[in-house]
Amino acid sequence: MLLSGLGMRILLIEDNPLKREKISEFIDTFDEVQLSEAASYNSGMNYLLAESFDLLILDMSMPTFDRTDASHGGRFRAVGGKEIAIRLSKLDRLVPFVVVSGYKDFSVGSQSLSIEQIDDSLRHIGSKYLGCIIFEAADSVWKEQLTEIIGRRNL
Repeated sequence: MLLSGLGMRILLIEDNPLKREKISEFIDTFDEVQLSEAASYNSGMNYLLAESFDLLILDMSMPTFDRTDASHGGRFRAVGGKEIAIRLSKLDRLVPFVVVSGYKDFSVGSQSLSIEQIDDSLRHIGSKYLGCIIFEAADSVWKEQLTEIIGRRNL
């Protein structure tokens, strides 16, 4: 798919290998897009602090560290994507970002948060927040929504 003159750098932070692969394969259909991938809070933050990106695609829930055969990834962060956005905002390093989540509800301690509540709280960060997309592998709605967001970044 051609979005002429895009020349865009995108970072995808997603710990689920299947979801990461589906999103990555879809992003690869765009011309002139360079995609980098991270699988945890720490690896994502390391990328974001070392390099510059035009768009950040964030999963909401993720481990603190990359999972390996020897490690389960450390503390699980139910709203790790939100934590990344808030930290980057405080560091004045926040880039335009979109949340792509397969879940609609999140448990944070003893509290339950809906994706709508998280969406509302992220809107307070400002115009860098481009919205939330619900990912369903068998559906193509997420692709249409992501295409629209990537197209808007080209303006």
